[in-house]
Amino acid sequence: MAEYGGLFRFTYDGNALTIRGSLDAEPADFSYTVEHNQDGSFDRMIQPMGPTAEATFRDSADADSAISQPWNAIMKGGPYNISILGDTIGVTLQYTNAKFIGRPKVDWLKGTVTGLSIQSPTGGYKQLRA
Repeated sequence: MAEYGGLFRFTYDGNALTIRGSLDAEPADFSYTVEHNQDGSFDRMIQPMGPTAEATFRDSADADSAISQPWNAIMKGGPYNISILGDTIGVTLQYTNAKFIGRPKVDWLKGTVTGLSIQSPTGGYKQLRA
């Protein structure tokens, strides 16, 4: 029986961000779409696309305050080496030379940040067992 969920830690170049709520990964290096031809056949279009992950983060620069993360600096920085460590399930996701993409949206009532993904170049993703 497979187990999912549990404790996850997120780091970019050793700096921690706390994930809250959701974590979705797209590990493939390519995007595949289809075009149908009038004779009933189809062609597949392949587009290189770096692996991505999207998460909802807790917006706190330290454990005890509501002082926001330096999102402008984080977004402008990089590329980063990002690790998402699934402590409970024993899996680590690694994204090398990754950058944050999107636009941070801070919910000041819940202390969350949405609207962000990370993306690494083609070949920049590894899944490891702990």
